[in-house]
Amino acid sequence: MKYDYLVIGAGISGLSSALLLARFGFKVAVVEQAPRPAPLVEGFVRNNVYFETGFHYAGGLEDGGVLDLNLHLLGIAEQLQKVPFDPKAYDTVVQPGRGFNFSFPQGYAALGDALHERFPNQRQALSKYFARIQQITRKLPYYCFSTPGESDKSGESSSSGLALLHEHNLTQVLDELAIGGELRTLLQIHCLLHGSLPSEVPFAIHAGVVDGYYRSAHTFKGGGRALVGALVTVLMQCGVDLFCRHRVEEIELSAAGAFAGVCCNNGVKLQASGCISTLHPQAMLKLLPASVFRSVYRRRLAALEESAGAEIVFLRCERQRGSTPGVRCERQRGSTLGVDSLPTHNFQGRNFFFLPGSGKAIFDPDLPLSERLLYLNFAASGGSDISGSYWEGGVTAILPAPYYEPGTEVSTTLSYAERKEQTGELVRKRIIELLPELGPGLKVECVATAKTLQRINASARGSLYGVKHMVGQFNPSAKTRLTGFFLAGQATAAPGFLGAITSALMAVGGIVGHDRVEALRRDVI
Repeated sequence: MKYDYLVIGAGISGLSSALLLARFGFKVAVVEQAPRPAPLVEGFVRNNVYFETGFHYAGGLEDGGVLDLNLHLLGIAEQLQKVPFDPKAYDTVVQPGRGFNFSFPQGYAALGDALHERFPNQRQALSKYFARIQQITRKLPYYCFSTPGESDKSGESSSSGLALLHEHNLTQVLDELAIGGELRTLLQIHCLLHGSLPSEVPFAIHAGVVDGYYRSAHTFKGGGRALVGALVTVLMQCGVDLFCRHRVEEIELSAAGAFAGVCCNNGVKLQASGCISTLHPQAMLKLLPASVFRSVYRRRLAALEESAGAEIVFLRCERQRGSTPGVRCERQRGSTLGVDSLPTHNFQGRNFFFLPGSGKAIFDPDLPLSERLLYLNFAASGGSDISGSYWEGGVTAILPAPYYEPGTEVSTTLSYAERKEQTGELVRKRIIELLPELGPGLKVECVATAKTLQRINASARGSLYGVKHMVGQFNPSAKTRLTGFFLAGQATAAPGFLGAITSALMAVGGIVGHDRVEALRRDVI
């Protein structure tokens, strides 16, 4: 069968691209090498415990928020149940040994009040910082939804918004506002969520990430697994064909040099008039003849820097006989959380950022595991699979790590598996020391290293988010010089769930016209 468009890759950007193309009446097929769609987002169940992998929590999911409206645009909002994080403490930043901790409440007003109370001398600077974030996000492509009757500004927004990516970085803005000390640390901490250092990340990209979180923080009942399930269900309803276990090995061109189809590793060939590739840009280059793109473009894609590497430890909390579900965050002897920190509360719906010691760089991946930035996510929720089996929710710990450089492995007496086991145990002991409330029931389920990420993310250096967004680096745009061939994925737009959907909007806008996409978006308001 010949399709109008093929989408290579069934991640969030690929599934979103396919849904949008189907909404415009195209016959679409999605090609994915993995056995299941969006394997990096749907998480996994092991020993009856569910672990989140690529979806930990999301901003902008409040009613009428940018991500909430995008879910309606994709037609999946009704299939998902939003679960809010703790309204008073969705993110808690702690520096052990100093008694410093601060919890982010949901909503700009509440966050502003909390920060003004904590840093009264920085009130004016904070107001300017928040104002600049909200001002700049209004200029980002496909970030704001225009109301009916407004003139279409999508084309202008795209060009002016993309120009912002080559202006100030986060460090320059904080310097300009004379924000330093603990407040600066708090405003930088979410750089972990996009994998670029404050001195690298364009302020516009940072604003697009934190604006959603400052407004609200949610997950879904069933987590990333529920999200993927909703996308696939609607995909099927729209008549999109999904081919899993089909790894594209070659992109075929027509006699005129336009996109014509793909050849898969199992011998299947699919034809189409156009394509959206969501692959890592460097992986995409390997599928095409070198003559398709100019050498300068190929060199630019080959030189794209990667976001931060990471080590990820997945843990489960085994309940003691007679205990109740969840772990209560109570004041206990030795707890990092001070008496005045938080009310007694379940950890569920919470994130913790444990900072390195004084004088050490927040995101330094070369610090010992005992000192490195430690992010803990308690978002994974229990649920049931199609057989009716119930699972508990696990805990995810993420630490910045050096990149994986193939061929440069350090020779030790320990095997790779033993080193992973050692990493997991060191992190587990550190977590119990920081949060003794978790108790001896905290167990390591498995560990992912930068080498693991190199394999599953198709990232040459094992980065957490793939291609980095940084000032001075020109990431690829959606449109390419190959007729009928477009790019999507976080490398083209922005990191995260919202970035993936935005990249799909930009790619489809390049196909059907941004005015038509904007009109479709207005229909959901």
